[in-house]
Amino acid sequence: MRLSAAILSAALLAGRAYAYDKKALEEHIRETYQIPGEVGMVLGDAKASEISGFDLVPVTIKAGARAQEEKLFLSKDGRHYVLGGFKDLKVLPSQERIKKMDLRNSPVRGKADATITVVQYTDFQCPYCQKGYQIMKDQILKDYDGKVRWVYKSLPLGFHDWAEPAAMAAECAKLQGHDQFWKMHDMIFDKQDDITTPEVKAKMDGFAKEIGADEKAFAACYDGKKTMDAVRRDVDEAQGMGISGTPAFLVNGRLISGADYGAIKRAVDDALKRQGRGG
Repeated sequence: MRLSAAILSAALLAGRAYAYDKKALEEHIRETYQIPGEVGMVLGDAKASEISGFDLVPVTIKAGARAQEEKLFLSKDGRHYVLGGFKDLKVLPSQERIKKMDLRNSPVRGKADATITVVQYTDFQCPYCQKGYQIMKDQILKDYDGKVRWVYKSLPLGFHDWAEPAAMAAECAKLQGHDQFWKMHDMIFDKQDDITTPEVKAKMDGFAKEIGADEKAFAACYDGKKTMDAVRRDVDEAQGMGISGTPAFLVNGRLISGADYGAIKRAVDDALKRQGRGG
């Protein structure tokens, strides 16, 4: 769920400097952001913040097993709030995103020490993600050979029935080596049109055999959902940056939404220019 930061007026009950009407605030947030009643929301106690004239209220949004933490800044008179946090002009959004990403165990394609990192949050069932895969594999990595490294992150969307199982399968292949991961990754995208929800398990098992994976180990991993947590960590990470659609590319932290070769190329060129390396 994506919650945009915006200053909104709320008809909240006035109180002491650190007191506020939680019920009125929750109702206003739900109506403003169209959050249904079945989605849980917990508002914490207001406490002093670093922003003059505003208190900080922690907000937790819960949907099933997933939880999203947000910052809410509430004016001391209890009337205005900012959800999502103030922005610091001294800190670039790209640097904020880089700090929020954990790439330590993420599959990487391209030169490991390339100065340009393109992180792609993707959904195996998404046709635009298939296009994004082709752009990265067949164009960007070739156009910028040795200058760009491509990092995979999973972001299966809730309305795609087999996207999450496919992401789990790719992660199971990764446990047998990053080379095996990329073979599985490519096969899923190359055969995306052949995959259906009822047949997804059979397809993933077949792909594991085709790429030469240890079939027994793969089946134990996939059937036991042993990589579910890894997939959901990527999802939570993306949501923490406000990313809710796929494909999403981060070029040295700069966000490019959609499978747009021209936009990705311009971002890479700009990053290289900043480094004084040229395109």
